[in-house]
Amino acid sequence: MSPPLMRRLWQMIESLPQHSLEKLDDSGLVAWLLSYLERHHHLKTDERKAAESYLNNHILLIRDIAESRQIHHCPLAG
Repeated sequence: MSPPLMRRLWQMIESLPQHSLEKLDDSGLVAWLLSYLERHHHLKTDERKAAESYLNNHILLIRDIAESRQIHHCPLAG
């Protein structure tokens, strides 16, 4: 996956509402993220496949980021 696409992907993940990331199972989350990415960026077939593979391989990190944001935004935390 190209560095610009990877950068866009992570910017997108960091900007999404955490509840969107938490309410889906892994395959649903990957499909939802791909759909979201495709709505905002035109992807060639090979870019889509690379993004899908990348998301599947980093799903735990994506969920960790969502959980971390939830903890930092919780009014009871800290």
